[in-house]
Parts: sequence; structure tokens; C-alpha cells
Amino acid sequence: MSVQPSSLFRRSRLVLLALAAAGGGAGVWFATRAKPLSAGEGPTAGVAKPAVTVEVIHPRAGGIDRVCVQPGTVEPFQSADLYSKVSGFLAEQTVNIGSRVQKGDVLARIAVPEQEKQVERDRARLNAAEAKVRQVEAHVLAAESEAKSADASVALAKSMVRAKGSYRQYREKQLTRYKDLAKQQAIEPRVVDEQEDFFLSAQEAENEAKESVNAATERAATARAKITQAKADLEQAKAEVGVAQAELGRAEVLLNYTTIRSPYTGVVTRRSFQVGDFIRSADQGGAIPLLSVERTDLMTVVVQVPDRDVPLVNTGDPAVLVIDALGGQVFDTRGVSRCAESEDTATRTMRTEIDVPNPDGRLRRGMYGRVTLKLQTGAASAVRVPTAAVVSRSGTNHGAVRVVRGDHVATLPVTLGADNGVEIEVAAGLSAADQVVLRASGAVEDGTAVAVAGAAGPVAGH
Repeated sequence: MSVQPSSLFRRSRLVLLALAAAGGGAGVWFATRAKPLSAGEGPTAGVAKPAVTVEVIHPRAGGIDRVCVQPGTVEPFQSADLYSKVSGFLAEQTVNIGSRVQKGDVLARIAVPEQEKQVERDRARLNAAEAKVRQVEAHVLAAESEAKSADASVALAKSMVRAKGSYRQYREKQLTRYKDLAKQQAIEPRVVDEQEDFFLSAQEAENEAKESVNAATERAATARAKITQAKADLEQAKAEVGVAQAELGRAEVLLNYTTIRSPYTGVVTRRSFQVGDFIRSADQGGAIPLLSVERTDLMTVVVQVPDRDVPLVNTGDPAVLVIDALGGQVFDTRGVSRCAESEDTATRTMRTEIDVPNPDGRLRRGMYGRVTLKLQTGAASAVRVPTAAVVSRSGTNHGAVRVVRGDHVATLPVTLGADNGVEIEVAAGLSAADQVVLRASGAVEDGTAVAVAGAAGPVAGH
């Protein structure tokens, strides 16, 4: 049966109209179901949304201190390896490992008989040199006395010259008068001859006196020369005494080296020989110390400070030592005692030393622990909060924290400072009176109603 085109077209239009009517009805129903409920409509009308429970803390006053935490090794403040200066047999040893000793205590003695004899010989030489000095001093005194006697002889000879000269003048005048009388034939010529003999004798006596003066002067010069020589001999003798004293002192020093004494109060940590062993001196190849002593009342903790903290380390900086081997005991120190002021180029660290009193001897060489150096004090005007309380950060020092205002949450922009991983410093935008949201039971944002679970105090810092 054939269908006409006109009737087929009419049927298609009817089907499309029916579908359109059905789709329109469904669309009206969906729009009606999706329309939001107004206030007071629906099953939850009149029920308040519950507040989010939050845990809050109050910021801690003060900024974060800059600290450097590094391992530290305990060393004795003083220690010494005691060697023998002389070779000999170990005759006595009064201590052993662990012995407590006082400064100056005798620890050991070395037998060196030849050194004892050397001291005796040098002492005898010194006595002989001192005796020679006394002998030469006597020679000086004798020479000075002889010189004085010679000077007196010179004076006496000069006096005799004056006396003989006067007598010669007298005889010369007598001879002149007698010659005048002989010219007048008042006396016989033989009388003149006698007077001339007297004059010549007086003249010779004067000449002899003058020679005596010369001889006495020579004797005086000789005596003064003897004084000079005696004084030179005295200086030589005194120099010999000095040499003898030095040799004796050296021998006594070497003999004293046979007695080993403790250089300070401490403990013996090493003993290398037994009584009867031959001890070779250090300058003759003895490379092993006889004993080792360490001072224990004061110890030194060595810390290698890394490069980033080196510029901040100064003598006197506070330092705290914790020794795990002693149950985590905390030792208060005298602070940084010394620093090398130079880095090790291999490790890029600087050696820093901290002296620690050790009156009970609990600290021992080789122990190690944690040393906390306080390098900088935090700003007094800042506060600090747990790092987890910061909800956002931007740039290098900008961030935000949430606080409770009344019963709602408010987000505050803050200026951040140092962060040690536990706490973060807030330089501005927050006060110690604020309640900072630390945790919440649900999502919170500005304006969210909250209930404070319990206002917590400041969180303990690092």
C-alpha cells in the first residue's frame, strides 16, 4: 500500500510537537526542583550552623635568639707528656694510671750514678776556684801594701835629697870662705884642700840621694804594676768561679731531671715503663713518655663553628654543654673562652674553646656532647609563635596568622623574622595579648564563628 507524501509530512509534524511538549514539561520540573530554598524553607529551617572549635596560644614575648648548636669534644685544660732528660734506670715510680696527684709531687726517680759524681766534681772545682779568688785577693792586698811602702820610700828619698842638698850648699859656702882666706894668706893651703874634700863629699852624697829617689820611684811603679796584675788575676779567678758555678748548676739541673715531678694537680693517664727499665733521654732518641698527666679541675670543650656563624662568635658568648654519656647532664660554662680568629680552609670551620669547671671530675678527656652557643639575643620588641601558626608567607618577611576576635576568626598580616623550625619571630603586627589560632576542628577563614577550646599559654621555645 502506498503512502502519500503529504500525509507522511503531517505525521512527522505531530510526533515532533509531542516530543517538544514532553521536553518542556521536564524542563519546567527540573527548574522547579533546582530552585534554592529561601530562609525558613526546607527541613533544616531554624537550625544554627555549629561553631568551629579552635585551639589558640598567646605569643611569647621577645625575639628568637641566634644560636649555634654543634658537637663539642672534651679535652683537659692542661696535659703533659713527661720525658726523661737523662738516660738511666727507673729506680722508683710511686704512681700508676688513674693516680691523683698534686702539683710538685714526686712521680718517679731515675738512677744515674755518674751524674751524681759529676755534681761532686763540679762542686769541688767551684770550691777550688773560690779558694783561688781568696788567694788572689790576698795578693792584691800585698801589692797595695808594697806600693804604699814604695811611695813612702820615694818620699823619704826626696827628703834625703833636700837634706843632702842643704849640706852640699853649706860645704860650698865654707869652701868659698876658706879660699878667700887662703888668697889673703890667712890660712894654709892644706886647709882649703880639706874643705874642698868636704864639699865634694857632700856633693856626692846629694847625688846619691837623688839616685835613691829614682830607685824608690821605680820600686813604687813596680808595686803599682803588681797591683794591676793582681787585680787582673782576681778578675780571672772570679770568672773561673762563674764557670765552675755554671758547670755545677748544669750538673745539678741534669741531676734534678732524674726526679720526675707533677707539673700540676690532676691525674696520671699513662704509664709506659716499670721499675728497673732502662729509660732513654728524649734528646737521645727516647720517643715514649715516661708518664702523662692531665689537669682535671678545669676542662676545655672544643667546638668547630661553621662558616655562617663565624662572624658572630665572640669571647664571652654564653655557652651550654650537654653530655649524653652523663645522662644528658647540663654544664654551665664560663662562655666562649677563646676562638682561633681563623678558619680551617679544609673544613671551613673555626676552632672555638670553652672552659668548663670540673670539680667533681665527671668530665673526662674524649667525651663529647652538644654545645649551644648563644650568638645574638632576639629583639625585645618582637614576639614569637609556633611556625605552624603562620598560614601564609610572601616575599622574604611577610606572612599572615589567624587570631580570634570575639567569637570570630580574623587574619592579620605580620612581619616575620628568624625561624628556627619550631618557632618563628614576628617583628610587627602581633602582640603578646593576641589569641593566635594554632589548630582548628574544621576549615576556618575570616569571619568564621569559632569556639575556643582553651586558651593555651606560650609554647615552649627551642
